[in-house]
Amino acid sequence: MNVLVAGGGGVLGRLLIKELLSRKHQVTSFAYSAREFEGLQHPDLKTFACNITRPEQLKGVCDGIGIVISCVGITRLSGSLSHMDVDYQGNLNLLLEAERAGVRKYGFISPEGVDEGHGLVPLLEAKYLFEEALKKSGLQWVIFRAGGFFGDLKEMGKAAVKGSMFVFGNGENRFTPVDVGDLAQLMVEDLFAHENCVVTVGGPADMSWNEICHTCFKHHGKPPKILHIPVWVGRLTLLLIRPFSRKYDAMGRLILFMCTTDLLTEKRGRKSLEQYLHESG
Repeated sequence: MNVLVAGGGGVLGRLLIKELLSRKHQVTSFAYSAREFEGLQHPDLKTFACNITRPEQLKGVCDGIGIVISCVGITRLSGSLSHMDVDYQGNLNLLLEAERAGVRKYGFISPEGVDEGHGLVPLLEAKYLFEEALKKSGLQWVIFRAGGFFGDLKEMGKAAVKGSMFVFGNGENRFTPVDVGDLAQLMVEDLFAHENCVVTVGGPADMSWNEICHTCFKHHGKPPKILHIPVWVGRLTLLLIRPFSRKYDAMGRLILFMCTTDLLTEKRGRKSLEQYLHESG
């Protein structure tokens, strides 16, 4: 099968490419910058730079492709583009090109919580709108909903080295974080096995934010010190930020939503957070 991986330069994208190549598929992939593919070379891999928000740059990228899988999205607070520009419109641009080229199936990754939070969080709104467009397209589709990534929790956990970590609310809301390597493997398996369905993928355990914090403190050999910030303080802070920074407002809304909502997914990954932190240093 000839598979197009959109956003192949990110952590998940690179692992999807490696997983597909290990299963003897032909892989084409693009990212915003060609530098994102450094260290990825294979006879069955073709890579190039492409701005998904520019439809003219997408012309022909799906020709000869059987399956598209997109993990394109804004991951950093930089640049002038919004979630609607990239996570929705950019993916819609690619979907229209895939339809034109006769692609058979389209896979898409979203955070768990899209259904509950799309009216509250800009990222989830953009993902929700694209999911609805994908479901109405003429393509077969598989939408993946994942819990938080261990890599993101590791970055958050670096605060434990400095002595304290914070969460909004009481820290008892639970979700199912997952190792990105496990996620990539399961996504490739499910992409070929299913069609026209939403598939949830989490790690081996549901965890509360308090449990996440305790795990990070234990990993760094520090006594736990968790600061619980009242939800009303978070909401007031967002009201003050909103007129001045759309990006920080969007990120804050996502964090507040995740900290105060149960976002459980099917427990399918094998690697635990403790194991991930130990292996990654």
